[in-house]
Amino acid sequence: MIRAISLITMTAMFLSISPKLRDSLLGGYNDAGVKMAQNSPYSYIALGLGVVGGLMVFLYKASQPR
Repeated sequence: MIRAISLITMTAMFLSISPKLRDSLLGGYNDAGVKMAQNSPYSYIALGLGVVGGLMVFLYKASQPR
């Protein structure tokens, strides 16, 4: 848990000191949102299936013994 929090904090700090990267990242998110709205509802269904599939893979690998 501490590792995840530290990675999120370092990412937030890096984005706060790099305005060019921050603008590029936020512009990409904005463009993706506009594209998703243009292709709705299929894009939202695909996003939901992708998130559920990713969680299934992540949780399955986490439950395997080492």
